[in-house]
Amino acid sequence: MIRQTVQPISILCRSQSTYRWFSTTQRVASDKLDNHKKLLSQFYGPDILKSIEITEASVKPKDLLELKLKGNLGKSKVAPTDETFDYTRNDPEWEQPIIYPNQGLGRAPYPQIPNVNSPDGGDLKIRFKDAPIATNRPDATVSKTPQMIAKELAALTGLDEQYIRRLYVRPLIMKRVSLKTGKGNIANFFVMSVVGDQNGMVGIGIGKSRDGIRTAATKAHWTAVKNLRYVNRYEDRTILGSFEHKLAATKLKYSAAPVGFGLRVNKTAVEICRAAGIKDLRGKVFKSRNPMLVAKCFFEALTNQKTLDTLAANRGKKVVDVARVYYSH
Repeated sequence: MIRQTVQPISILCRSQSTYRWFSTTQRVASDKLDNHKKLLSQFYGPDILKSIEITEASVKPKDLLELKLKGNLGKSKVAPTDETFDYTRNDPEWEQPIIYPNQGLGRAPYPQIPNVNSPDGGDLKIRFKDAPIATNRPDATVSKTPQMIAKELAALTGLDEQYIRRLYVRPLIMKRVSLKTGKGNIANFFVMSVVGDQNGMVGIGIGKSRDGIRTAATKAHWTAVKNLRYVNRYEDRTILGSFEHKLAATKLKYSAAPVGFGLRVNKTAVEICRAAGIKDLRGKVFKSRNPMLVAKCFFEALTNQKTLDTLAANRGKKVVDVARVYYSH
């Protein structure tokens, strides 16, 4: 009798504990749901809350568990049903040519860039052949020849047209760059050139173009002609004394050299010296050796040299005495 009375009591206790456990989980789940609804009610109205409740009820717990187990690779199967579908394949916006107002005439923004060292070859073709041509300028369909550009520069600068066409021209920097936009990378070309008559006149210019490296080089050439400056030289072969100049992170320190010394300077400064007619020079570049900064810094230092008259006036001496002290090599 004792065994028969003990067994039902144990079964009753186990059933009561099991019932108490299930009731606790249901109460906890309902509390979480109420807190979730209370949180969403602070941001959404009753209509949106009702739609959220219907949407969450349509998701099966099994599908939600499988989605969580996949982690970052998980993808909802509610929409779309095909996991391999890619919306960008048939997007009509990507099939239309996009014409920006600041781009070249009759050019679309995405030219095909060949995988060769000289990107200005014959295979540089524009993707969209029927791109509209800008007609807001009277000379939109007229391509200017070098003779026409030299004539316009002669009228602008006051120099002789033949003198402009005979100038010494050398590129300092030639590279391909990319313009970052929301639609992707737009290819562009950058060129920095130096021009000079090898007799004291020198200038540098920058050109950019999406039509090819030659167009950018042409722009840099004519821009450098506009920036021609006179450089003071000693005996038409070296600089006046020495100078130190700093621009951004680049610092230069150059000094005059005797006859036959040559150009023992940075390779970017060598081209500027040849264009200006400087044959003997020594010096060094400190800190940053960025070619563009070196070119700009050296050009500023050359055009801002103190003349012998200024040096003599500052020291209260004659020009002959100053020249004998500074250039007695």
